[in-house]
Amino acid sequence: MRLQKYMAHCGAASRRKCEEFIKEGLVKVNDKLVTELGTKIDPNVDRVYLDGKRLTLEGKKVYMILNKPIGVVTSASDEKDRPTVTDLVPDDYRVYPVGRLDIDTTGLVFLTNDGQLANIMMHPRYKIGKKYIVTVDGTPNARELSILREGLNIRDLKTSPANVKILKSFKQDSIIEIEIFEGQNHQVKRMFDYIGHKVKKLKRISMGEIQLLDLEPGNYRYLSEKEVKYLKGLK
Repeated sequence: MRLQKYMAHCGAASRRKCEEFIKEGLVKVNDKLVTELGTKIDPNVDRVYLDGKRLTLEGKKVYMILNKPIGVVTSASDEKDRPTVTDLVPDDYRVYPVGRLDIDTTGLVFLTNDGQLANIMMHPRYKIGKKYIVTVDGTPNARELSILREGLNIRDLKTSPANVKILKSFKQDSIIEIEIFEGQNHQVKRMFDYIGHKVKKLKRISMGEIQLLDLEPGNYRYLSEKEVKYLKGLK
């Protein structure tokens, strides 16, 4: 791994700033001063020091969200060499997506290097709501909506009561807002399939108090101090 990239992963600063530190003669690898930007290290073997202080991968915690476009895989790597969500964010820090969105689903993906918080975000015990805007065939009637609101218990799909409301209804389809409290595989699609309304389009717009708002597809942003404080309050 390139030295400046490792330093950034450790939370020393952005990769560009770490390059400046190297050129200024502030960085040592083991006992040797390094000033060349092309230097590579082995993180498992080499010791890196910035201005006399050793850097480790237990560095700065990073929290960001991405508006995932269609065709992008929600993972850090892909065996089929398809684009991933981590391809769309800076590689100054090594972050990982929390949970998954299907390749044809768009919207909010939360990325972090805080493993403890990631586990909390995904654990059903904390009941963190995940809100979606869904376009489905036809328009569910009151009985069908009540099934979703009461929760499903069918075969391998068990869900908590969902919050559901119809936003718009057209001749061929309808637009619905649904909030669920689990993260099961293809969950929203399977829920609407069960009541006989196939999902045509699906977008996640929030996870708990973290909202996508007007973030454009393919773009990312770091969370605000208020949002980070909310997340840390979940622990």
